[in-house]
Amino acid sequence: MFSLTTLLRKQQQQLLLLRQQQLPLSRRLSFNNHHHNHHDISFDKVLVANRGEIAARIIRTCRRLRIPTVAVYSQEDGPQALHATMADEAYWIGDGPTPAESYLRQDELLNLATSLLSAGGGGGGEEEEKTVAIHPGYGFLSENAEFCRTVATTPNLTFVGPGPEAITAMGSKSQSKAIMEQAGVPTIPGFYDDTQQTEEQLQHEASRIGYPLLIKAVMGGGGKGMRIVEREQDFIESLQACRREALHSFGNDVVLLEKFLVKPRHVEVQILADHHGNTIHLHERDCSLQRRHQKIIEEAPASDLPLELRQRLTDMGRLAAEAVGYVNAGTVEFLLDTTTKSSSSSSSDGGGGGGDDFYFCEMNTRLQVEHPITEAITGLDLVE
Repeated sequence: MFSLTTLLRKQQQQLLLLRQQQLPLSRRLSFNNHHHNHHDISFDKVLVANRGEIAARIIRTCRRLRIPTVAVYSQEDGPQALHATMADEAYWIGDGPTPAESYLRQDELLNLATSLLSAGGGGGGEEEEKTVAIHPGYGFLSENAEFCRTVATTPNLTFVGPGPEAITAMGSKSQSKAIMEQAGVPTIPGFYDDTQQTEEQLQHEASRIGYPLLIKAVMGGGGKGMRIVEREQDFIESLQACRREALHSFGNDVVLLEKFLVKPRHVEVQILADHHGNTIHLHERDCSLQRRHQKIIEEAPASDLPLELRQRLTDMGRLAAEAVGYVNAGTVEFLLDTTTKSSSSSSSDGGGGGGDDFYFCEMNTRLQVEHPITEAITGLDLVE
């Protein structure tokens, strides 16, 4: 426990140093605006392109920082929705009750943002150029590279999140794993070639990897487009089912193959990075307790991890983010193989929870639902 306390204190000192250097943990953002050449900029309003808990969460922080907020609400949510009543301004968006008819309407969000730039305000004198930030929260448009690119290339608009290149690179499981391999981040043994997708080619690669293995949709998420295959004779049937689900859910039936870890631990590293080239980690979260690939409980910091392993994990998390030029808050997920153990490991270094081998799983290029757990152990507001 003493070692972990020391580690937390050291990280908090590092964060304090970053704040003293006026890096973007405050109202002055440099998180993502190509039009402004990555210089720190202040902004006049934050348009929250989301709803519910995360929208209220963003508005709460902006209110504390005295930044005016603008909310949008669907026909279904209405103007009395909590996030709409909390914001300084709120506007009806879309023409229907579903997200596709409201919160996913990029055209209306952009029109609203640009109208905020030209809206009158202030009394007399020379009018200053306005800047509006669009915060996507999580879900909806938060990992939409085209929306990010459009916002980032529109004068005086800022997308609060990573650049479109990072979103694209990490949005494809096969492309992201290729980038990680090149950067020296360990990846699960598997097959990641998007161009070799015939049943015969994939079955051949499956035999090379060995069973059990996992078939995953390259554009998948949320536990969809995944199949565990225990035996070779079940491979084709599982492949076809996985592709059907992937095509229906994501509009893309390209898959990758991975060695299936029978009893893994799922540990994710919270990353924060800015346009000055600074990338830090805010420790890790253990999200191993899941049902149907959906996280149920998260624990931070992860318990029963040797200090040396914890350090390697967080170092690899930072390296993964730097490999794609990541900016803003993000999460790098790893799988720990609990069946391996090196002779150098010892329970005397702060823990002894399972194996030493870990592999890159994916990166979430956004603020995660679980971010308050990291806030609880660091005392930091990740939205800020």
